[in-house]
Formats: sequence, C-alpha cells, structure tokens
Amino acid sequence: MTAKGLLIPIEYGRRKYPEGINPVIKEIACHFDVKGISTGGYAYSLHTEYSYGRREFCSKFVKDLLVVKSSVKDGVPQLWASNDWAKEFAEFIKIITSGNNDPKIIEIHPPFNDYCDTIDVFLDCYQLFEREIIRRFPGVHILLENRCGSAYRGGRFLISKTTDLVELIGKVKERGLRLRITLDSPQLISAYGGVEKINQAKLEKIFSPLLGYEHYIEGLHLWGKKKSEAGRTVSHIGTLDTLFADKTLKAKFLSIMKDLFADGVPRYFVPEVNSGDLDLKMIVEDLINSGFSFVER
Repeated sequence: MTAKGLLIPIEYGRRKYPEGINPVIKEIACHFDVKGISTGGYAYSLHTEYSYGRREFCSKFVKDLLVVKSSVKDGVPQLWASNDWAKEFAEFIKIITSGNNDPKIIEIHPPFNDYCDTIDVFLDCYQLFEREIIRRFPGVHILLENRCGSAYRGGRFLISKTTDLVELIGKVKERGLRLRITLDSPQLISAYGGVEKINQAKLEKIFSPLLGYEHYIEGLHLWGKKKSEAGRTVSHIGTLDTLFADKTLKAKFLSIMKDLFADGVPRYFVPEVNSGDLDLKMIVEDLINSGFSFVER
C-alpha cells in the first residue's frame, strides 16, 4: 500500500481550517519592523524577514543591531550580508522570543546574489547563525523557504529555482548542517516564468529533480493567485483553481505533489491564503482528494 503524504497544519493569520483539522502550531510574524510577538504558550513557527519590500527598522528589537540596520539597499533588507549580520540575526531572534516559549520552527529566507553570489558563501555565513540558534534552542527546526520576487533591484534571490535547491541540499549534507527546506511550490513555479508559461511537461521538469531529496524537505507552502477587479494578478489570493486556469495542469500539479511526498513522513503545511476561509477550504479539499492527510503533531 502506497504511503500517504502527511501534512501538519500550521495556523496562518486568521484563517480557519475546515472542520476536523485543528492546528496546534501558529505562524508568528517576525520581520524587522514587528513590534513584538505573543505566542500565548502555543507551539509556533517564527516567520522571519523575507525581504519583499522596504523596512523602516523602527522596531525596538533591532535598535542595537547596527549591521542588520545598515545592510539595506533602497530600504530592502540584505539578508545574510556578512558573518556579523548572521550573528546579529541570531541575537534578534533570541531577544524577540525572550519571555515566550521557544519556537518549534524558524523559517528563514535566502540572500540576494549581487552580494552573496554562491551557496557556499551563504552557508559560510549561515552556519554561524545555526550554531548560535541551536545552542539557545536545541530542538528547533530551521527551514529555508525558496523565494522569487521582490522590490529589490540589482540581484535576485540566490535560492529560487530547483537547481538552487538541489545544490543547497547537497552542500548542507556535505557540511552536516541542520538546515532543511520548506518548499513554496507557487514561488518555485514563478521562478520559471509562472503558470502562464508552463505546460504539464515543464511542470514535471520543475519538480522531478527533487525526487530523492524529499527527506530534506520538511515543510510545504501553498496558496493561490487571482486577478483583481483592475485585472492585476494578486498573489496569496484565491485557490488552486484560480492559480491554474487549466484544470488538467492543476491535476498534474497535485499528482506531482502527491508523488513527491507520498512517503508517510509528516511535513509542516503553511497555507499562505489571505483571501478567506472558503479559499483555504478548497485548497485543503484539493490536497485531501489528491491523497494527502492532515495530522496533528
């Protein structure tokens, strides 16, 4: 009997899962302008700075982090800019979580390639962060999310495409690091031009290189896209039906996800849906109908 894909639901914003799915982990925003965090004693995933747009660095938690505050370009944070940046970033997380229970997950994001041009350079920097974080939070899961798209100019995210993920996993293995991946499937598709520019064969080609590396993928992000009244496509709105206008392409995507993660290993699931509970319900139903089950951990 083929094992199912198992997903551990994480509460995202104010979204409510369909009846019968009760997340016991919350996502907590932890960007550089956050005023503070309150976990209420819940298990939580700390979603750290993702460098989509400008930050004011007005939070009291970055007041003394001189390297972090100076590592910017046109207001957009330059993640993993130096070894000192990595040490200050670890300090930021220690300070902001003080007074709360320890995070279960810390989600991080890649640097831009104009100042950090290889994965080895990134990992030289990152491993200092990992050492400090594990010393303070021994049981934490550190997950890197692939990224595509930003207001940043002059470089792109270093880890954006499948080839980047495969190279990263190989080098993480070589170095014996604890870092793992949380796969943002829509962003991975966007890195190859978006849904409008791919067919079923191209979709297969995007994801198939990850087969054999799935044990390094501990999380999954999923969301839709939808056109606004002005005709602009908006991310994190809608369902998989609005993301994939072609229903056969949507079916192919779900089949690929099922095959990639049908190993019976539970993975953290973050539904980055900003448009409403009904849209989340439809995405969850698509996953269940394609062979996934939701479990509590």
